[in-house]
Amino acid sequence: MSTVGLNQKTIAKYIREQEAEDRVRDSISKREYNDPFSK
Repeated sequence: MSTVGLNQKTIAKYIREQEAEDRVRDSISKREYNDPFSK
């Protein structure tokens, strides 16, 4: 990722938003997981 022309606040905001999105995605995938080997 190139940081040329971006200030530090913009980069930090991007990272926070990506982390929040990852947490949401992780919690959804855990709840929706079904073990294919269980009956």
